Amino acid sequence: MLAQQLFNGLLLGATFCLVALGFNLVVGAMDRLNFALGETSMVSAMFGAILLEAELPFALAFLVATVTGGTLAVVVYFASFKYVSKDYPTASILSSLGMGLVLTALVTKYLGSDQRSVPDVLPGVSLEIGSVRVSGTQLVILVLATLMTIGLYVFLDRTVWGTAIRGVSDDATTAALLGVPVQRVILLTFALSGVLAGAAGLLTGLAYHTVSPFDGFTTTLTALMIIVLGGLGSVTGGVVAALIIGVLETLTVAYLSATLRDLIVFVLVGVVLLLRPQGLFGRNAGVLERV
Repeated sequence: MLAQQLFNGLLLGATFCLVALGFNLVVGAMDRLNFALGETSMVSAMFGAILLEAELPFALAFLVATVTGGTLAVVVYFASFKYVSKDYPTASILSSLGMGLVLTALVTKYLGSDQRSVPDVLPGVSLEIGSVRVSGTQLVILVLATLMTIGLYVFLDRTVWGTAIRGVSDDATTAALLGVPVQRVILLTFALSGVLAGAAGLLTGLAYHTVSPFDGFTTTLTALMIIVLGGLGSVTGGVVAALIIGVLETLTVAYLSATLRDLIVFVLVGVVLLLRPQGLFGRNAGVLERV
């Protein structure tokens, strides 16, 4: 029983990890939080769920969710960040919050306010690993979340554009003087964060078997808890904190009460902030330390 719950917690943490990494990418590039990323994840999940309800292939639904997430993140960048003065750091926060409300309103108006069911993927597939049973859906979630997380690490560490993202995160002014197209790099960072959020939304929907137009706020709140716990801007910290919170939430629901799930997480984050305000991994000069 415990082994199964630990696996379920790691699985949930893997989905949390993706959207938290999206938040951290934006923080690294602009030192700003995109508070519309949760709603971006929700819209992407809704589109993916609609395609799955129509019995279209999961691969198509996943592709649509990621493309939708990337596109919406770029729209939010132009609407809430690019033309907002850096002299007013809270302006972009309020603007992105407003964009999140707009996205929620549009979804409820045109797609309805009801939850949508997300059918199982590979329903006839299951694995038995000791006392742990892994369904086909769980296997898909685990593989995709792991591949996307590893892919992000490889992209940041091994590619030219990944190096540019790290450079802009370290010092945007110096990077610009060295010829790095800073605005293009920031745009790419937003697009990547949206792709991760879109994937996270659909995979979380698979884990819970439902998606709701009101999931955006919950997603944003969970991601904030993760990046605060792991360290603002730390990719490694985001991964570790997401897994910790996923396991903690699952064990709380299984052995205590579902009503205590969020309270336990808030208490943990509060204790960490008291003992280590910079988070478990802390943020140093830039993304180089984080990867």
